[in-house]
Amino acid sequence: MAPEGTGRARAGALSVPHRRGGGVAFGPKPRSHTVKVNRKARRRALRSALSVHATRGSVAVIDGSGFEAPSTKRAVEALAKWEPKGSVLVILDAGETAAAKSFRNLPRVTVLQASAAAVADVLGAGSLVISEASLPTLEARCADVSRSSADPRTPAGGAEEVAR
Repeated sequence: MAPEGTGRARAGALSVPHRRGGGVAFGPKPRSHTVKVNRKARRRALRSALSVHATRGSVAVIDGSGFEAPSTKRAVEALAKWEPKGSVLVILDAGETAAAKSFRNLPRVTVLQASAAAVADVLGAGSLVISEASLPTLEARCADVSRSSADPRTPAGGAEEVAR
């Protein structure tokens, strides 16, 4: 603030946005851009993404337990027999570490566990390689979770019986 009686105007703070070197009006604020997707919608999307690969014929099933020790050479031979198109997503079970180490070294190949494979990963891959051991986990993640009449909270007759 300028002292009174000097003839200078009251300019105010130097940090106001309309002054040179001042602050930013309505500047960016850190926030999360994540969107919650319902469980049933996530399962339907994963099921749909896997069926897209199945209709294109870009899915192969391998025996991941056949890799006793990590061998990138065997992984290259397995992919060469199948001739995948584009990038490859290899979905393995948690216990198949030798197979994971064999495939992770290859270019344009991504290795994920069945419990961590997301819809974007499946859709973004040109081809899928799924191990036999990871199939039950993927099926469980794609299973329909809609409630049926076999819901344990519902009585056997469907509706509650009225006591007379």
